[in-house]
Amino acid sequence: MSNTKAWIAAFRLRTLPLALSCVGLGSFLVAEAGYFNWSIFIATAVTITLLQILSNLANDYGDAIHGADS
Repeated sequence: MSNTKAWIAAFRLRTLPLALSCVGLGSFLVAEAGYFNWSIFIATAVTITLLQILSNLANDYGDAIHGADS
């Protein structure tokens, strides 16, 4: 496996829809109340995506340090 593919696999992109579903639900609720703002939605979606990727990388790092993962 190449380095690029290993990094992308470590990001665990399959977990991103679950993280983004919270942003989606919140956006629907805010839109219903009439306060939806696209710039806030995009900033929140980007932030939650990067935090999820960081969390996945930190988990893999911790597992590697403690010998739980190869």
